[in-house]
Amino acid sequence: MSLLLVFTSLPVSASEEDADRSADVQNTTIPVEEELIKEPENQRTDADILNGDDEKEVTDSIEDSGEVPDTSAADKETVQNNDDKAEKEIDIKEAEPDAEEAVEYNLSSDKIEVRFKDNQAEYEYTGAEVKPEIEVVATAEYFSDSEGPKSTEGALDEKESVIDASHYTIEYQNNIEAGEAAIVLTGKDEPKKEQGSPAEEDKKQEICTGIKTVKFTIVPVDINKCTLQAPKTADYTGKQVKPKVTLTHQEKQLVSGKDYKLTYSNNKKIGTAAIKIDGAGNFKGTKTIEFKIKFGTPVVKTSSDYSKIKLKWQKVKDAAGYVVYRSSSQNGKFKKVKTYKSGSSTSYTDKKVKFGKTYHYKVRAYKKVKVKVKKKTKTKQEYGSYSAIASVKTKLSAVSIKSAKCASETTAKVSWKSVSGAQGYEIYKSEAKDGAYTYAGKVSGGGKVSYTAKKLKTGVTYYFKVKAYRKSGLKKYYGAFSATKKETFTDGQRLYSLFPNGVPTKKAEMEQYLVTITVPIKDADGVPSTMQLRVHKNLTKNFMKAFQDMYAAGFPVRAEDTDTYNWRSMASGRNRSHHSYGCVVDLNWNSNPMIGVTEGEYKPGVDPYSVTTEVVAIWKKHGFYWGGAWKSSKDYMHFTYTNH
Repeated sequence: MSLLLVFTSLPVSASEEDADRSADVQNTTIPVEEELIKEPENQRTDADILNGDDEKEVTDSIEDSGEVPDTSAADKETVQNNDDKAEKEIDIKEAEPDAEEAVEYNLSSDKIEVRFKDNQAEYEYTGAEVKPEIEVVATAEYFSDSEGPKSTEGALDEKESVIDASHYTIEYQNNIEAGEAAIVLTGKDEPKKEQGSPAEEDKKQEICTGIKTVKFTIVPVDINKCTLQAPKTADYTGKQVKPKVTLTHQEKQLVSGKDYKLTYSNNKKIGTAAIKIDGAGNFKGTKTIEFKIKFGTPVVKTSSDYSKIKLKWQKVKDAAGYVVYRSSSQNGKFKKVKTYKSGSSTSYTDKKVKFGKTYHYKVRAYKKVKVKVKKKTKTKQEYGSYSAIASVKTKLSAVSIKSAKCASETTAKVSWKSVSGAQGYEIYKSEAKDGAYTYAGKVSGGGKVSYTAKKLKTGVTYYFKVKAYRKSGLKKYYGAFSATKKETFTDGQRLYSLFPNGVPTKKAEMEQYLVTITVPIKDADGVPSTMQLRVHKNLTKNFMKAFQDMYAAGFPVRAEDTDTYNWRSMASGRNRSHHSYGCVVDLNWNSNPMIGVTEGEYKPGVDPYSVTTEVVAIWKKHGFYWGGAWKSSKDYMHFTYTNH
């Protein structure tokens, strides 16, 4: 930026020589660089001139000499001018700035480099995306090259420049699996406009265009860096033994065949075998481990009741027999209690036990091998490893419930199989299968195998559990609970579910459960109408749907010989008819008689109002039983929710 200094007048000198110099430089314009303007020491400043300090200096000079100089007319004019306040105009004009040109970086240029901040181009596989940190640099060569940006005064300072990341996007490609990966950088800006364009982009300091791709490598992980889990021993089977191997890397389990391959050797006979692990895919390198193949070890399972304990195990390959050991303490001394001389013997029953006590067992197999002793061949027993210790307590077996049946509105009968050694049983009930079970009662005597639970809630389905007990001294020992058994109902007992507070015994009590519904019907000619019926309120939908389906199917109904609720006893007088409970319908009774099994056979379809198989299917669909299917008698008009 240049400055122009314009002087329009200079201060008056006291001598002609000063006047002459003044005349030479008066009204002269002197261009200077702003940074080169310096004020010499003792030189009067523009401010001194404008403040009248110049006049003071002249007066002081005259007074010091005591003389008044003889001045010419020109001098007098100058003095006169100086008497007026000296003027000086300093015009500082700033050159108009050129519009700042945008610096354009073309990523496609070879002179723009992508550098990894960690100064490496290889990264180890992690199982996740590998995203190296980078920076994009315009090299000094880029600025001096013809394709680089230029200023109005020539090339920019030849130094490297880091391009701000806000001017380009970064896309990583193939950056998970081992192999070659890539970073693609794309400039986010539009190319620079032609000169003279009014676009706002011309005011940017940087513009980044083009595309650049840089490669880096993801290298496989050495298999030896992975966590390995493999057994140190394995049982002899007579076949190739291939124990399971597990490899993990950064808490992720490797996949056999994809991440590594296993090669087994010497793995068929008793002795030392080897597993060679070769990395594959994202893993590299080789690792070899060894394991011992030993004579087979039995896996023991146990069961018990109050007077005996039974052990079972699987057959061990090539075993000549087994030895069973027992201890009264898990960490105590084990004594041999049984030796089997056959490899096919795979169970042992211990009857020398006391009720309520815990015993501990282990088993090992042996085989016969030939050895030479003093040039003679002898046979000796070679033993395998001991099984894991099996601890088991003499106890009562779990009860097995045979049935739990509703016996009445408020009772249910539970039956089960007897348990050996039991002296009694306790019964528990719940209103939900997985709910809380409460004590229902007990029976004494191991031979008693049923119990009737009382004071049950009407309309509730119960679940039952039973366990056996036996006393020893002052202590009572229990067997395990039986599996849960759900209460079952006969078809007739469905009545109880309709009355949670008990089945009504008086007509007045029944009224609270009845509602009146209006159902659609049509006659044999297809003429539609409606009729009203009184039914149990909980069966409203069942009745409505059945009549609607019959109407849609075109089955005719006569209102005068069709009814539901009727408070009455059965013909025998022993029980109340289920008509009394609003859960039965008699349909077109004059066309659908009730007959005994010996009174003949009814043939539906003769009368248009007689029940058809389609009508039977409709009522069955909505939860009703047909009296025409009964065995003792046939009531073809009768459809009942309780099958009574």
